[in-house]
Amino acid sequence: MQKIDKLGSMPLETAKSFKKYQTKNWGEIPETIKAPLRQQLYDEQRGVCCYCCKSLGNGNTTIEHLKSRNDYPHKCFDYDNLLLSCRNAKQCDNAKGSQELPLTPLMDECENEINLNLAGELESDSERGLESIEILKLNNRQIRNWRKSLIDTISFVFDPTQSNSPPIGIQDPQTLKLMLDSCPDLNQKYELEYIVKKLTK
Repeated sequence: MQKIDKLGSMPLETAKSFKKYQTKNWGEIPETIKAPLRQQLYDEQRGVCCYCCKSLGNGNTTIEHLKSRNDYPHKCFDYDNLLLSCRNAKQCDNAKGSQELPLTPLMDECENEINLNLAGELESDSERGLESIEILKLNNRQIRNWRKSLIDTISFVFDPTQSNSPPIGIQDPQTLKLMLDSCPDLNQKYELEYIVKKLTK
C-alpha cells in the first residue's frame, strides 16, 4: 500500500451521466459511462492497484469503493471514495468486500506504518497496519513472490555495507535511475518505483 493523492475530480461526462443512475445499483451502470473515471483513477494511481501496488496494465480492474456502497450509500458517487483495484482472487478488493480498513491508501500514515522487507513481505508496527494487511491478504504467497522478484531485479544497486533490513541505501543511484528510465514496460517501471520507495524511505 502507498499513499494516493486524490488530485482530480469526477470526469465531467461521468458526473453528468451518474446523475441518471443515482437510484440504480452500481452494477447496472454501463461500462461506457465508467470508462473515463476508470482511466482517470488509473492515471492518478500511476497504473498500479490501490492496495497491492501491482500493475493494472492487464485491464483486470474494478472501481473500488473505499467506504462500501452498502454501509455508505451516500458515498457511492463520491470521487474521494473511489479507487482502482486489481481483481485478483482472494486479495485486495475481492478480499476486502464491505469490510472497513483502519488504514487506507488515502492516509499519509500508510507510507510509514506499512513497510516492506527484503523477503517481499509487508510489515507493520501498528495494529491498524497489521489489520489492513490481513484484511486485504497482502502477504499471500503469490504477491510475496512477485515483490521478491522485483527486489531481486534491483538488488545489484543496493549498498552492500548496510544491514540486510530496510531502509537500505542505494550505492549506485545513477544506474538505478537509468534502469528505471529505460524500462521498456511502463507498468513494470511503476512497480519497481514502488519497491524502491518502500525499501529506501
